[in-house]
Amino acid sequence: MPKQSEKLLIGLTGPIGSGKSLAASVWERLGAGVVSGDEMGRLALLSDAELRLKLSKRFGNDILDSSGSIITGKLAEAAFATPESASDLTKITFPTLNRLAHQRFTELSETHSIVVYDAALIFEWGIEQDFDKIVVVTAPIEDLINRASKRLHISREQAKGRLHGQISNVEKVKRADIVIMNDGSIEELKVKAHKVWEEFIL
Repeated sequence: MPKQSEKLLIGLTGPIGSGKSLAASVWERLGAGVVSGDEMGRLALLSDAELRLKLSKRFGNDILDSSGSIITGKLAEAAFATPESASDLTKITFPTLNRLAHQRFTELSETHSIVVYDAALIFEWGIEQDFDKIVVVTAPIEDLINRASKRLHISREQAKGRLHGQISNVEKVKRADIVIMNDGSIEELKVKAHKVWEEFIL
């Protein structure tokens, strides 16, 4: 993501279940432009026929419905079966997703002085150097597992597998400029996100 002059670009990341998207929503209400990695991923699957073909070749035609669209649950089941397959998913989808995210960044940079990229895989994609600050939202491992299991409607074992498929929590914290620990209530996380905005971002 090329840096825009006189713009502050924030990479907001963290493991699944961390609550980073809630922090992003707080910052959006405070005036930031927010690019959602999840939204870019969905858009990539919808808009890029070649990407869908590559995914079906790697993970099987069972991930496609009768119209040729991706069945996201089937894709997730196949892609997160092993760390290797999860890595392949990242490699295949990143080019399209990154192109779409760059377009959205450019649009938001015209109207916002602060733009945030809310994405779980910033470190895995190797794009952390593209941002002025990296903020990691994290939580105790049991909280991450429980939240991911509930939000994604998957088992605890599946949630553990997805967490293990990402760069470790410890490593993400080590590489962050700012860390938000989400070990309390939703309201407490909102307060922490607001405080980070006032102290480190504005």
